[in-house]
Amino acid sequence: MEQLRILIGEPKNFSEAAIRALQRVGEVVLKDATSQLDLPVALNEFDAVFLRLKTRITRDLLPLQPRCRFLAVPTTGLDHIDLGACAERGIEIISLRGEREFLNTVRATAEHTIALTLSLMRNLPQAVESVRRGEWDRDRFRGRELYGKTAGIVGMGRLGSMTARYFHAFGMQVIGYDIRNEVAPSPAVRVNRLEELLEHSDLVSVHVNYTDETHHLINNAAFARMRPGAVLINTSRGAVVDEVALLEVLQSGRLAGAALDVLEGEPCIDNDHPVLRYAQTNANVLITPHIGGNTFESLEKTELFVAKRLLSKLGF
Repeated sequence: MEQLRILIGEPKNFSEAAIRALQRVGEVVLKDATSQLDLPVALNEFDAVFLRLKTRITRDLLPLQPRCRFLAVPTTGLDHIDLGACAERGIEIISLRGEREFLNTVRATAEHTIALTLSLMRNLPQAVESVRRGEWDRDRFRGRELYGKTAGIVGMGRLGSMTARYFHAFGMQVIGYDIRNEVAPSPAVRVNRLEELLEHSDLVSVHVNYTDETHHLINNAAFARMRPGAVLINTSRGAVVDEVALLEVLQSGRLAGAALDVLEGEPCIDNDHPVLRYAQTNANVLITPHIGGNTFESLEKTELFVAKRLLSKLGF
């Protein structure tokens, strides 16, 4: 019987505990396989491949009859994977989607939402850079508080509900909207229409999965409903926000600011991206490179969890 082969295709800082667990059942290779040339080869040479978010797995990258039976991705969002093409080729996706009990212990993205919010409201990046230049001018960086304001949470699932609790702890009024009937417990007051949430929120934080239904959910019509001077936080997926409309309301001053951990078109983002270009010369936009879930604790837990799921699928 041929030895089971497992590839860790994005090996940097991969969980040592997960590697040890996988090594008990077969050969484990740590090698970057995120390029368009390397991925098809990997899928033909390994029984299981671990990847994160660095690569879009499209139909044209998938061999017609791959050796790979399992693609393991320690994420909840799967919009970077052609799920239909994988199914046609017999590749099963092992992910965190639907693992609610486990995911309740993973809070990194909710914490990052708060970090982005405070950074935006208190002008922290600009203040830090000013001090690094040897300046000491506190009056330039007068910020705004969260206390007493209204936070609107779009998407009241696991992360939205976690974030709602964090905002509530700052003394904010929290309202939430979700298209589903079943949502996670939180201190947010539920509203029945997105428009109602937008009209009453000083801060709108987006926590929805990316689907055809949520594509450009926050668009021209949504921005028109938002309070003048409100801010937008997005740690879900870039394409949930219509970025052309976002730039228009930022340039007009109707929206006071935006803090984004995601951009449409990931992972192929460069200096020509319109929002990135705008942020380089305008202080009312903060962007981080999709690091919401990128903590040592989060990756250690999620990679070990997915590794154990893979072992279970393999009969170990």
